[in-house]
Amino acid sequence: MDDRKIYRKARNHVVWHLIFYFLLVCVFVIGTDLVLNLDFLKFAETGQHQTFILVSLIEIFLWLLLFLGLSTGQKWVRRLYWVMYLLEVASFWIPVRAMMNDWTHIFVYLTWMFCLFIKLAILMQTGLYFHQNRWARVYYDRVLEVYDDDPLDDARAVPARAIARTPAGAYVQPANPAEAAQVRQTAAVQHQSMDAIPEEKPLTWPQVSVRLGICIYGELVVFPIFVQMFQGWFSSLDMRSVFATRDMFLLCIFTAFIWTIPVFFLYYSQKGTRRVIYGVIAAEALFSAWFATRLMAYHDTGLYPDRVFILFILLDIIRYGLIGAVISPVLMGKAKRDPHHRQDMGLRLDQADLPDLEPEDDYDEDEDEYEE
Repeated sequence: MDDRKIYRKARNHVVWHLIFYFLLVCVFVIGTDLVLNLDFLKFAETGQHQTFILVSLIEIFLWLLLFLGLSTGQKWVRRLYWVMYLLEVASFWIPVRAMMNDWTHIFVYLTWMFCLFIKLAILMQTGLYFHQNRWARVYYDRVLEVYDDDPLDDARAVPARAIARTPAGAYVQPANPAEAAQVRQTAAVQHQSMDAIPEEKPLTWPQVSVRLGICIYGELVVFPIFVQMFQGWFSSLDMRSVFATRDMFLLCIFTAFIWTIPVFFLYYSQKGTRRVIYGVIAAEALFSAWFATRLMAYHDTGLYPDRVFILFILLDIIRYGLIGAVISPVLMGKAKRDPHHRQDMGLRLDQADLPDLEPEDDYDEDEDEYEE
């Protein structure tokens, strides 16, 4: 594979990631607006909604310009990303200043700041992609990282192999001994070829981390909105009060807050991650026990029918079930720890194919040859 093909492939990888990241910023801004405008938060009463909309539109426009600049492959444009990141950090001052002047809506501003914190954590990982990913290194730095244990997935590194599959019971013994020997030899070759098929790779902790992050932060948006949309199912007998929307958001924001710690531990494959996960599960159990007393207090008032509590508990079970399904590969040992994933090991090519790209690591060229 020559330099042009490598560079073109790297450009495609980076451009698709840029599109995804821009859409992620837009979706996160819209999701934050939906969360802040839930009825029980009463964001409109703070007088900050117009400010939020104006800042969000400016933010989306600046991110669009930045990602267009990053798509050109210019190395210096990556520095502008961190300038934009600092502007995002500075945006914390807007809810902080508003909270200092209006303590009656402190819960609204804390929710706003929590959403900003999550966005900054995501943007930090996005910025590291442009410096550490192997395709980004090729596209921006014109540097090819070479490692012995990471072959390039091309036709020369992994030669195509046709595997003939014969259904069971279709074998017929030839009358000619020579033909019988040839059939046995062919069957042996087919068996070796089938044995060479690679097994499916297990999940790694960083992959579980991404899934867990999507799960907990997605629940923070989806479940309160679902309860808000169907609040008639959770209304009191006189149809005047609904506790489910506020309390579901309380449960989700607590879950998102404490599960953020395992997300980072898994992403960086830190030792002791399982102990952290068990500690978070214990914290969830204690919080659920406290919340059970809250539900009993609602029930004792006699304002709500029993179906409200049944539906609420079922939703909460589904919410915890989704988290359990995501985290179970780590607890059951089916997901592998990957302490070196942040190195983003690069492409394995002969130096004869790369006359212009400079490999970062030395290796034995004789051991890196492939059969044509």
